[in-house]
Amino acid sequence: MIQHKDISSLVYKKLKEMIHRNELKPGEKLPQEKLAASLGVSRTPLLKALQMLEYDFLVESIPRRGIYVKKLTLDEMQDIYDVRESIEAVAVRSAMHRINKRQLQQLKNIWKPFKNINPIDAEKYRKADDRFHGLLLEMSGNKMLQKIYSHSMIQLRVEQMGLMRPPEETLPEYLAIVRAMEMGRADLAIKELKNHVQKSKMHIQKKFKK
Repeated sequence: MIQHKDISSLVYKKLKEMIHRNELKPGEKLPQEKLAASLGVSRTPLLKALQMLEYDFLVESIPRRGIYVKKLTLDEMQDIYDVRESIEAVAVRSAMHRINKRQLQQLKNIWKPFKNINPIDAEKYRKADDRFHGLLLEMSGNKMLQKIYSHSMIQLRVEQMGLMRPPEETLPEYLAIVRAMEMGRADLAIKELKNHVQKSKMHIQKKFKK
């Protein structure tokens, strides 16, 4: 049972984690009484938490039907990739001004376990993918950029969508980004990053358009 002065914030965090872990799936209706009972809270903090999640575009209220975990439209998924491309391009440019050999090695080490491996374990690769993008933001040193990225729920939504393309296809793209960074070529690294994100964005339409 949740017990805290700011109960609604804890409920919000708990529900966000459940959405992140896909325990609450896109398109699923949220039974408020059942959720309140399972979390051990009244409906008042639950409703406040749901309002916060709606602000984050994680749930949506449909008149006369109820509250549902938001299912992204094709346009929204493509928009997310456009925003991600812009944010990560700034992250790479900022990182290039401060990155050191140890950090570059960190980026290279992420992909080492997948070289010359076929087939590549998709789940392990997905985690490596998440780690790589997270490190780019961290290495930028730009706290405001990190905050915008975190609060926009972009990473969470990208993780929910899963891998857009096979690891065997995207691994050379990631290695090209790291190689450009190692050369000190910010322009080339950004070009490779944008190429990678745009290819994944184009694949969204093939994968999700009916």
